[in-house]
Amino acid sequence: MLTLNLKEAVIGQWHRIQATSSHNQRMEELGFLPLEKVKVLRRSWFSSGALVVQVGDAVFALRPCEAQMVLLEPAA
Repeated sequence: MLTLNLKEAVIGQWHRIQATSSHNQRMEELGFLPLEKVKVLRRSWFSSGALVVQVGDAVFALRPCEAQMVLLEPAA
């Protein structure tokens, strides 16, 4: 199975953060925890721009390098 990260996720589709993925402490403090539901709401029109994502009930803007660290699995 190919590993998908948040930067590659389809807009509007729910995923779960991988249970086995390791995140940095800052992302965990923001709520990007294993098995939490997450989806991409919008992407900037240029490739190095931010992604607007929803994790749980919170909405964040992430840089592409931050979004790439969040590994996903399909939401059940």
